[in-house]
Amino acid sequence: MPDTPVDPGAVYLERIKSRVGTGDTAKSATMENYWRAEPQASGKIKMDLLDLNDQPSGYSEMVDLEELNNRFYLVENWQPREFDPKKEKADKLTARADRHLEKNEFLSAEFEYNNALKLDEENVRANFGLGKTYLAMGDQDKARDMFSKLSAIDAVLDPSNKHIFNECGMQLRKLGLHEEAIDYYRRALSLAKDDENLWFNFGRALLEGGHKNKAAAALKKAMDINPDLVEAKALLSQTGC
Repeated sequence: MPDTPVDPGAVYLERIKSRVGTGDTAKSATMENYWRAEPQASGKIKMDLLDLNDQPSGYSEMVDLEELNNRFYLVENWQPREFDPKKEKADKLTARADRHLEKNEFLSAEFEYNNALKLDEENVRANFGLGKTYLAMGDQDKARDMFSKLSAIDAVLDPSNKHIFNECGMQLRKLGLHEEAIDYYRRALSLAKDDENLWFNFGRALLEGGHKNKAAAALKKAMDINPDLVEAKALLSQTGC
């Protein structure tokens, strides 16, 4: 892409490659994010991440022209993506289920989340909410299934799902799904390689999964980024490395 001035409001595509699954079932996947560019007086470009409805998600990054050219592809003659009424209805059902979950109305929440997933089986909020519902109901097996499924959905790593993004990995580890958690954190780190908390949680999952040397390396990386991360130092002592 040539180094030309950036048009305000131009839309760019970012493709992020990752691996989904583990072992023999692992496969390559590509996540596509759309961003709207807004040139700044400083010479930087503010990139606003668009959500599934092509509206600003609330997450943005400041990049220079070199990073723009390396990471993003200009979408010529961009048109908003087609509106999907099923997804919108699934989102409304999920919002209703969230309210039931907040009130500890677990059976009603389960019913509404399942209705949402019939319309949009990869709806991140519905899968996450149903997993939390099963945890609250004490059904560990169903919770494991839901969080394992959620970890393989590319959209969970979208910055607009940051609150889910962080908790998904922790729940996988707490449910004993260490290999799934390890794979999940590897994918997450491909998007946010300078996040000390991700490196710490990656190291914790590795340690609990029996990979002491790899755990030590991940925890040292977390401490390289943030030397004051005392939790990483304490956990590193348990690796024997």
